[in-house]
Amino acid sequence: MKNSGKKDLKDPVFETKKLGKIYDMGQVKVPALTDINVRFFRSEFSVLLGPSGSGKSTLLNILGGLDSPSSGEVLFNKRPLRGDQDADLTEFRRKYVGFVFQFYNLIPSLTAEENVKLVTDISDNPMSSSDALELVGLTERKDHFPSQLSGGEQQRVAIARAIAKRPEILLCDEPTGALDFQTGKIVLDAISKINRELGTTTIIITHNVSITSIADRVVEMRDGLIISDKQNPKKTSTESLHW
Repeated sequence: MKNSGKKDLKDPVFETKKLGKIYDMGQVKVPALTDINVRFFRSEFSVLLGPSGSGKSTLLNILGGLDSPSSGEVLFNKRPLRGDQDADLTEFRRKYVGFVFQFYNLIPSLTAEENVKLVTDISDNPMSSSDALELVGLTERKDHFPSQLSGGEQQRVAIARAIAKRPEILLCDEPTGALDFQTGKIVLDAISKINRELGTTTIIITHNVSITSIADRVVEMRDGLIISDKQNPKKTSTESLHW
């Protein structure tokens, strides 16, 4: 998959058309997404909001090439993202997508810097692992192992790892779900900084309404449907967050 040509900030990075997902559980078929039509734009900071079971994780996984739709299609930079082509999806994830999950998935036997370097070693145009850790404020902790880091520090290492390959998209699945309020704010501040300074298209999924105030746009989901899609009229800083 090649990505060429001049990029317009108003161009959608992602566009879904009548996207649907049904999980086949034997005798029972469970609809997870129904007729999803949504666009996410370049350098935008979006929040997918909804309760557990609303379909937001399924949508995020399909956008990130971790899952495939049952119907409809996803366009990435105006080109179809083929869910039936494993090699194409692997290349797409490797080149264009950085993932941050609720649990950090760090390798315990590697230092913070070594965990980040795992990604830079397989990327075409990575930033240095030290630069990535500096972006999330962890320069002084680069030689520490995960067991020597707090939960928030481990999550920031995971963010550094995700952005070290300079991905076009950063997809975050409940990145503060396992963290307390103060630590969560630090993590969200790191994500906001990356969006602001690198122009990385960023999508966070959460059930926490308070987090929506720092986003450019909020897409609300319920029962596999999009029930609201709005620009945020008064975007705030992470410092003003309360929950």
